Amino acid sequence: MNFPPPGYPQGSGPQDAGPPGYGPQVPGPQVPGPQGYGPPGWVPQDVPQGYGPRGPSDDHTWALLSYLLALVASIIAPLVIYLVKMNESRYVRFHAAQSLNLGITALIYSIAIFILLIPIGIVTHGIGILLIFPLFFALGIAELVFLIMGAVRASQGQLYKIPTFICLPMVR
Repeated sequence: MNFPPPGYPQGSGPQDAGPPGYGPQVPGPQVPGPQGYGPPGWVPQDVPQGYGPRGPSDDHTWALLSYLLALVASIIAPLVIYLVKMNESRYVRFHAAQSLNLGITALIYSIAIFILLIPIGIVTHGIGILLIFPLFFALGIAELVFLIMGAVRASQGQLYKIPTFICLPMVR
């Protein structure tokens, strides 16, 4: 005796779906639309033309690069990433702006250290010049630490705001 599977009323089991010999009617695979999701021919209204959906890994990679490349090209790399990705991703824009602000602030601090300690070195007959090296070293270590912290958070998909005393918010 052939009983229908549980959940199917009498005469509507999978063996009864469709003409004999064709088996159950299973919907076929969905063909993605031109943007990679949705029904065929559907284009989302909130995505500007030319900007298809990106996975979060693309944004995370660009945000991570804005910090890592700042180690090599201090202000240039975050500035290029900021200008290129500014209108594409708010996430990348935020992290590139943080990295750029940190580089600009470090440049301002290093110029200020140099300008203030040269006259002190002249007045103290060279002893003030010895203070330049520990101050530049401390500034470099602080910038490195905050770049690494920002890079880790960017790769995890989190927003990270560098404290204002070390990074003046000039670029938003």
